[in-house]
Amino acid sequence: MPDHFMLNSDTAVTLYERFAKNAPIYDYHCHLSAKEIYEDKKFNDITSIWLQFDHYKWRALRYAGVPEKYITGDAPGIDKFKMWGKTCGRLIGSPLYHWANMELQKYFDIKESLNEKNAAEIYNFCNRKIRREELSPVKMISDSNVKLICTTDDPLDDLAYHKLIKEKGYTFKVLPTFRPDRAFKVTQPGYIEYLNELSEVSGTQVESYESFLEAMSRRIAYFKDAGCLLSDHSLEIVTATTQDDTEVSHIFDKVLSGYAVTFEEAEKFKNQTMVHLAGLYTKYGLVMQLHIGALRNNNIKMFEVLGADAGFDIMNDQSIAIPMSNLLGAMDLKNQLPKTILYTLNAKDNLVLSTLPHCFAVDATPGKIQHGAPWWFNDHKEGFMDHFQSIANQGMLADYIGMLTDSRSFLSYVRHDYFRRILCDYVGNLVETGQFDNDLDTLKDIVEGICYKNIINYLGVE
Repeated sequence: MPDHFMLNSDTAVTLYERFAKNAPIYDYHCHLSAKEIYEDKKFNDITSIWLQFDHYKWRALRYAGVPEKYITGDAPGIDKFKMWGKTCGRLIGSPLYHWANMELQKYFDIKESLNEKNAAEIYNFCNRKIRREELSPVKMISDSNVKLICTTDDPLDDLAYHKLIKEKGYTFKVLPTFRPDRAFKVTQPGYIEYLNELSEVSGTQVESYESFLEAMSRRIAYFKDAGCLLSDHSLEIVTATTQDDTEVSHIFDKVLSGYAVTFEEAEKFKNQTMVHLAGLYTKYGLVMQLHIGALRNNNIKMFEVLGADAGFDIMNDQSIAIPMSNLLGAMDLKNQLPKTILYTLNAKDNLVLSTLPHCFAVDATPGKIQHGAPWWFNDHKEGFMDHFQSIANQGMLADYIGMLTDSRSFLSYVRHDYFRRILCDYVGNLVETGQFDNDLDTLKDIVEGICYKNIINYLGVE
């Protein structure tokens, strides 16, 4: 990738080189393992770093007709890598092609694009560099100028590795994020066992809806004491329900008694509990993240073999305007609407989530409700451009809190660079076509804000 990759004007180059290129990274949502960071084990080969947990690549490999043994199976590392090289070399127009080659260039100084012809050579070259330089999670994080990593963690987690990392005195912070998805899955097998574990770790016996909320409150306080800044929820489906504590208490009693609950009852439990948790997030000063619209595990046969998060999820196409308005409104009525980041997996919802924040921007907090970064199927050039345009047209792009990786890979920090290049190209085009003033001080404030300063202010971190 050339130095000015994605930068199509002189102004874009100036903005990138002066304000974005070397900006620190605050990765406020990812799926990295605190245990792996603490243990800082040296990587064995490029395949284990690159392909072991990356369902983005798994999807592309499957669609290219690669047998599963070269994806999640037991094929040798070099054979898996060669299959990826063959696939990557044909991914014209795909962000995976860009990310893969940007990662090879940044971390391994490889200037040629990966393809079928050079895959074996690149595999061996990367492995020599891994052994020679003893590449490890901490080294890659430090070399990427990362200052903050926010992982995603279940309420049952003891956060032991986060605490141990803190004692290391690294130049970056690794903080937990409260991700209580399992606590909402009242229709899933094993839910009672989950509640039993919640009772144990919280010190509150969960025997009613009220005690359930108390147990959750104690775990939120525990996370806060460990440095937690955010919560995170996956809202696969959002429905417009009306409910009260009495009704939801009866629903929860059914669950505790082993009776099945309907879809509507489960949704009422979820929505009412979200309102209560929002109040706790407000109390403890946590930002609430809502990831909306994943339709998960579509291939039942492969789910039974590989489990979740294996590359068989897609975007949902539900209508979200009314249910999201109702949900945020219910929180706001109680004066318990925290800072909130809304992510959509379906770009059709961009205008909804770019306009909805205005309805709750009434307490002198700039960008209190954010339309979060393009996510999963949207974090590509067109997705970023559409996102910028939507927020700029309907909101305040200058207050936007910017990019995150949402990744399980220690190489994925190039996605921040990818995002920043496209941002600078977007802003540069507005300037060069006379749609915004060529005032370098203002442009510096906007670009640096979106790259990292806005999220620092939003989260209240150093």
